[in-house]
Amino acid sequence: MDTTHLQAITRLRQLVPVSLRHAQTLLDQCTGNAERAAERFKSELLQLLVAKSGLPPTEAQPYLERAHYDIPQALSAIEDARFTLTERILRKNPQDNSRAIGLIADAIEHVENLQRQYWLSFDDIERLAPPLRCFMTLYEWTLHEEWEGFDSALCFHLPQAIAQLRYLQMSELADALEHADQRQRHLRNSHAGTATSTEMAELINQDEAITACGEAYARQRHVLDAALVNLAQTTIETFPR
Repeated sequence: MDTTHLQAITRLRQLVPVSLRHAQTLLDQCTGNAERAAERFKSELLQLLVAKSGLPPTEAQPYLERAHYDIPQALSAIEDARFTLTERILRKNPQDNSRAIGLIADAIEHVENLQRQYWLSFDDIERLAPPLRCFMTLYEWTLHEEWEGFDSALCFHLPQAIAQLRYLQMSELADALEHADQRQRHLRNSHAGTATSTEMAELINQDEAITACGEAYARQRHVLDAALVNLAQTTIETFPR
């Protein structure tokens, strides 16, 4: 490589953040003129950003310049400007409702300054706006069910969870959980003073009616996840921005 060409590459890479190989290609296309090669490089990246973002060139250009011609950084800045935090989470996880729900819940917890001591305080959740209250109540209840099991979840703020299922108009699932609650209360009352806590847990776990309700919940879990994502989408203005 002769000195003149090496100087042109050095000059081009001072002007724009271009790789060595790409710099050589651009200079070949621009007869060794570093300034023209730099403009060509900027034009190429602008076209790429326009294609990826859908913005017109005049709107995309400032993002590209502020990002120092780093396409991923420019796209990230465009996403931040165009969409709320919740919208970005939903856009980045279109096929994974469970992950999207977890990330949105984390954002709500942070933005609303909810205090967690392993589980959130339901008194704090009750003070949220109705869509957020529904989202966080059902997120926390389903999380408890995943960790502790269906029998334990029947004793974990179940009336609040049932109320929020009705808010989502998921009456069939709400009815199933309500039936399970009534059944486990009946068992506890019937065996109060005669069964140990371990024996009571076994009675509840082995009860056919409660088991059927748990199976109904398991079948509907993906529907519940979809309903929570839809809740975020349709009431996006109340969710973290």
